[in-house]
Amino acid sequence: MYAMDSGRSAPARRPAQGTGRQGARPSGGARTNTNPRPRSDARANGGVRRNPGPSRRPAPRRGGLPMGVRLGLAAMALLIVALLIVGGVKLLGRAQEASVDRYVDNVFINGVCMTGYTQEEGEQLIHDLRDQWLNATYPLTFQGRTWEFSPADVNAGLDFEDALYKAWNLGHVGDRATRREIVEGLKQVPAQFNCEPTYDEAALDAYVSKVAQEVYVEPVDAEVTLTEVKPVITRASQNGWALDEAALKETLVGFIMTGKGDTQLPVNEILPAIASDDMEMDVISEFKTDVTFRGFDSRSNVRTALNHFNLFTVYPGDTVSFNEVVGPRTEAMGFREAPEYAGSKEEMGVGGGVCQASTTLYNAMIQSGMTIIERHNHTMTVVYVEPSQDAAVNYGKKDFVFRNDTGHPIYIYTNVSKEEAKVTVYGTRPEYKYRLESVIEQERKSDVIGYQDDLSGKHVYYTTDEPVLYREGHGSCRSQGWLVSYDWDTDQEVNRVQINYDVYSAGVNVYWRGIHNPDGTTTTATEAPSQW
Repeated sequence: MYAMDSGRSAPARRPAQGTGRQGARPSGGARTNTNPRPRSDARANGGVRRNPGPSRRPAPRRGGLPMGVRLGLAAMALLIVALLIVGGVKLLGRAQEASVDRYVDNVFINGVCMTGYTQEEGEQLIHDLRDQWLNATYPLTFQGRTWEFSPADVNAGLDFEDALYKAWNLGHVGDRATRREIVEGLKQVPAQFNCEPTYDEAALDAYVSKVAQEVYVEPVDAEVTLTEVKPVITRASQNGWALDEAALKETLVGFIMTGKGDTQLPVNEILPAIASDDMEMDVISEFKTDVTFRGFDSRSNVRTALNHFNLFTVYPGDTVSFNEVVGPRTEAMGFREAPEYAGSKEEMGVGGGVCQASTTLYNAMIQSGMTIIERHNHTMTVVYVEPSQDAAVNYGKKDFVFRNDTGHPIYIYTNVSKEEAKVTVYGTRPEYKYRLESVIEQERKSDVIGYQDDLSGKHVYYTTDEPVLYREGHGSCRSQGWLVSYDWDTDQEVNRVQINYDVYSAGVNVYWRGIHNPDGTTTTATEAPSQW
């Protein structure tokens, strides 16, 4: 070890007494002379003798402090050092005590760092932040209008007490070793305490409902007047607005939970059922059938039935039943007695001829893009359309039903003259030009024979005369109905789909027969020679 330098000179060392000196004590124990003789002149200066000088003692320093004073100063210095040590220990203890009275490092509550705060300061900080969150306002805007939302509006709350308790206990509970271990661990993995906000679900729904009522604007349909010539738009349509309540509720919950969200109200535009901008008042379909073969009463029944569909509007989504619109075929409803199909024969009935009205309408609806829900073929083929193009109706039994799935309204006009029954449809034309085409698989002439008594005798007079054909019966038939799509501009076929498959029975070949016998009597047959 190195000696510390004190700052003072060491005293002169005297020669050690021992053997080889004059006056040394003999080894035999003779008395020693306490006053040694002066060194001989032979030891120095060539033998010249020198007078011994005075004895050597350190001379006192000039200006030096007395010993008592110096001891007093040393004692005072020791006292000052002691006081400094004691004070330092107290200050260190106070510093350690101060760190114990504060949150330790790396402790967070809902993302807020609590490090360095006293317990009271931490509680006050968290409660202040909670109050700021609770009373924060979020503007919700739509078309220049503003609604304000605050978590306080829905009785929101945030309970931090448990988190504060747990956060404070870190580093403050347990023995010294446990606390030290926790503090060291927090340096590696910070402690995060999260508190979930709460809110009143009913109050939130009520707030959303209130905003929805204030935002809502009902759409206005275009007003269309069906003149005798064509439909005319007399009022333009207007779009409406409706709040997306589910989306707004999700946004408000986001404000409560995170303080973030879109402040633009989620509002959906409501399009009117009849939009004037999309409307076209063009003829999109027209279908005609011949009525010249019918008598007055039968033709009247066709007209009466179709009149129910004249100036008739079918809105998007509407389902239309022919029987519901026309009603029962009774004389009270304006219908007359006329020939109609009854199985494989014709007979008289009120409303005979109505099936031609439903058939004409059916083909016009096919061309307009309507969805066919219900349709029936006749028992026998008819003369006014090809097989698989007919639509038979019978009130309470058979119906013709269609639905408008085009997204646009259609406007139906009907007219029955002496020559034809016509259905014209106005509106927005469908994607394609549609036609219903008939494909006959099998057809045979009827071999069924029936007779009609010629009471007038104009065609056949005597019972012995050869019968005369009155009306040829329809042949039996199997046919398919194909819906064919054409391009509007090029008229090229785009697609075809089979929608009907029908089987028609053979009709009866009706012959006139005479009722007069050669002997002058008359005979009326009670049974036909063959089955109708």
